[in-house]
Amino acid sequence: MTEKLKQFLMEKLGRLSKYPSLGIQQLQVIIDRVKRNGRTTSSAQVEVIAEVKGRRYAFREIGDNIYQAFYRVYEKIEKTFRREAQERKHR
Repeated sequence: MTEKLKQFLMEKLGRLSKYPSLGIQQLQVIIDRVKRNGRTTSSAQVEVIAEVKGRRYAFREIGDNIYQAFYRVYEKIEKTFRREAQERKHR
């Protein structure tokens, strides 16, 4: 992983701090190339595993490249965390 990519991921995931009520404890990012018919392709798979106050979430997406796959995963994370924060707010 290049430093540029690492910095991009850290910056983007750092934005999740806007959900302090969730108590995000750990985020793990796994990046891999997609294999089809036994061959590695240029497509990428990005998986983010989040530990949030005793709950564990796993988000996975495939894209034409790492950035596209990550943006897709980030959209899922954002949607899930926004909904979870709203539910906790109304409890």
